[in-house]
Amino acid sequence: MKRFFKEPPGLTTQLLTPMLALVVVMGMFIFAWSFYLSKTTLENELAIDNEKTESIVSLALNDSLEDIKEDLIEVTLDTDFKEAILREEEAALDQIMYEFMNSKQGNLLDVMTIYHNGQTMVEAGIIEMPIVQLRNKFKNSTSTSPVWVYLSFRALNNIRTMLVCAVPIFNEQTGEIFGILYGGIDLNSNVSFIDRLKNASSAINGALVSRHRLISSTSNPAKPAMKNLIDWALNIKSGEFKIDQELIYSTIQILPQHSDSPLLFSFSRLNPAFISLKKNYMHNLGFLLSVTALLAIITVWGLQKKILNALKMLTDYAQNVASGDRNTNFIPGQVREFNQLGMMLEKLISKLAENSAYISKLFSSAKAPILNCDTTGTILDMNPAAAAIAGVDDSHVWSRTLTSLFHKDYHETITKALQQAVHGDTTPVLELPTPSVDGKIQYFIWTFSPVRMSQDSSPDFILLQGLDVTESREAVRKAHESEERLRQIIDLLPQEIFANDLEGKFLLVNRIKAKKMGFPAEHITGKYLPEIIKDPVEVTRIMEDDRRVIERNEELLTEESFRDENRDTHWVETTRVPYISADNNNPAILTISTDISHIKKVEQEMKSLNKELVERVTMRTTELEHANSALLKSMDELRQTQDKLVETEKMASLGELVAGVAHEINTPLGISVTSASYLKEMTENLQKNFDAGTMKRSDLEKFLNTSGEAFENIMKNLERSASLVSNFKQLAVDQESGDVRQVNLHEYINGILLSLKPKFKEYKHKLTVNCPRGLEINISAGSLMQVITNIVSNSLIHAFPDIEEGRITISAQTEYNGVTLTFSDNGIGMGPEQVSKVFEPFYTTARSSGNTGLGMHLVYNLVTRALGGSIECNSTPGEGTSYKIWLPEGKKG
Repeated sequence: MKRFFKEPPGLTTQLLTPMLALVVVMGMFIFAWSFYLSKTTLENELAIDNEKTESIVSLALNDSLEDIKEDLIEVTLDTDFKEAILREEEAALDQIMYEFMNSKQGNLLDVMTIYHNGQTMVEAGIIEMPIVQLRNKFKNSTSTSPVWVYLSFRALNNIRTMLVCAVPIFNEQTGEIFGILYGGIDLNSNVSFIDRLKNASSAINGALVSRHRLISSTSNPAKPAMKNLIDWALNIKSGEFKIDQELIYSTIQILPQHSDSPLLFSFSRLNPAFISLKKNYMHNLGFLLSVTALLAIITVWGLQKKILNALKMLTDYAQNVASGDRNTNFIPGQVREFNQLGMMLEKLISKLAENSAYISKLFSSAKAPILNCDTTGTILDMNPAAAAIAGVDDSHVWSRTLTSLFHKDYHETITKALQQAVHGDTTPVLELPTPSVDGKIQYFIWTFSPVRMSQDSSPDFILLQGLDVTESREAVRKAHESEERLRQIIDLLPQEIFANDLEGKFLLVNRIKAKKMGFPAEHITGKYLPEIIKDPVEVTRIMEDDRRVIERNEELLTEESFRDENRDTHWVETTRVPYISADNNNPAILTISTDISHIKKVEQEMKSLNKELVERVTMRTTELEHANSALLKSMDELRQTQDKLVETEKMASLGELVAGVAHEINTPLGISVTSASYLKEMTENLQKNFDAGTMKRSDLEKFLNTSGEAFENIMKNLERSASLVSNFKQLAVDQESGDVRQVNLHEYINGILLSLKPKFKEYKHKLTVNCPRGLEINISAGSLMQVITNIVSNSLIHAFPDIEEGRITISAQTEYNGVTLTFSDNGIGMGPEQVSKVFEPFYTTARSSGNTGLGMHLVYNLVTRALGGSIECNSTPGEGTSYKIWLPEGKKG
């Protein structure tokens, strides 16, 4: 709004402007909605009217064409006409056709042609018909009933468009067609035809169009009204319409069923319904806009009166606050937003008072000196720290200038700094000495910061902040003194020492290094490497080493050798260390070179001694290798013995498996044999009775009942035997095979324990299996069987020497993408020493009983190697032993 008003507009203007905008928007919306409804209504009416007009025009055109067609049929049925064709009397035929074309029935025709014996016989009219095109056009319809078709063809230098009707001429005796009568209407020149279309459609202007080409029109095409209609008609399709002020442009298709390309009749006419609708629309729109404007004015007046009262109360409160009245309070009005603004203003004033007190407290309690002066340098305020430095109190602040606090030698510098701060070019920073009250000189770094109360204005005052650097300057002075003492010490050292920056400038050179370079130390200091060292390769190497030291921020140690004039070899060890120069606070490199020729000589002697020692060690090593070979041979023999014992252990397990098979299968086979023997005896008795003729019905029934029970008993026990054999066969195959396959862990463990059942019959121990029935895992079944067999056998042998009824528990659960098996017993347990050796080969506590000590060693190897899992043993004397085994999910090979 600033673009239109030099000053902010009043509340009335600000309220009225959006309301007027709202009225305009509402008016546009009403106008658009009314226009949309009117346009939709008009389009629907026009579509219905266009359909009606098309029906009327089609009906009128069809009636005219049907009348002409019937008259042509009557001509072909006339006996004189047929005889004239047969006698080929062309003059008579020509007279008949001209009379017909001039009659009331045929006055709409422009041309008539008789086609006989494959050629045009007689032709009457203003143009010549294209016979070839007519034959192609009517080749499928002349044998049936006459039809009208739409035909375009090139005649001389223009394209002619005609409506043609073909009427076959029949021989009444034979029924054959011996000729065709063609009647045509030239649409390019027949004014009567298009006038009929114009009258039927109640049009003002009309035009016939085909293939975006004008055929004919009701008036001169150059006239504006006609030209507008033609321009529109050349680019539209049938059924389309257009509203042009009070005119309606419409299009209908002529003979749509008898033309290859659309023949369109476009016309313009007045639509009284549209004019009436437009007037009603404008009246309604004006009324709605008037009502909207009136409502908006009433609303603005009511809002203005209510808001102005509330705004006056808010401005009165603001004026009281601006005049310095801190005790005034805001009185709420009738507008909630203004009341909220007033309450926020009260809180803001309270907060500003608190912030002002807080800033004043910060200003006065700051330890650093702070001065506030105007742009001319007159002091406006200063905190106690600055007043203490200046030696003044608050009552004398306003009478002093900034330059009065400093020595006159710095007045010009201070004035320039003030000007720079005022113009905003930079924020000047000056280091100025300031005499204190006790006469000592203090050094402060003063920052001249321009302060603007508004962003677009020039600085209103300059804020000076001081930083005491007296101690820093003293520290720098002491650092220089220390550096000088360090130079003296460096000159006394026997090493070659020098320092340079990254640009190759010498910062420090000791006496020995300067002597070697052939220049005094004072001459070298401040010069660059190329000025002292003439070899460019050497300069490049030093600069590259310096760059690496600075980049890595670590020391670099190198060793170099050279020959003197006597061809003696000397070795030098060079150390480069990064540091920060006290002169300019920039990175620098300290280089220390030490002659290590004596050390190298000692190293060479040590190498000779080491060589001799290596030869002695080699000889001793050869002797040890011979002894080691003998030891390895003994270990191989021992390993072979161990493998044989492990194989023996496996064979023993297989033997136990065979024993279990024999024991378990003995019972069902015995029952089967007994039942078969009994059945055989009953069969022999029944056979004897049958042979003797003494067999009774009751004997047969008894035999049948008993034999059924016997057969059932035999089948049940044989199936159990087959199941046991299959199970034990799989266990035997698994024991000899290391293939991975999927097993049901619950069924497989029970099958293994079934093979161990004979061992349990020697004891009264109880074995419990806690394993989910549906738990399946891909695993090397033979290795798993060997593990379970050995652990259970180990518990039976060692866990219960004095316990008659022990308990062994096997648990299984899925864990960590695998299965965890837990074997536990409540036997005598083991001590820590036994637990640590339980998986060692040949370790056993029952060697006197014939045990080899390889059972648990075999378990450990199978779990960790063959099965890829882990096993751990936990045991406490008197509390039993447990083995926790984790087995991963195996992959089928």
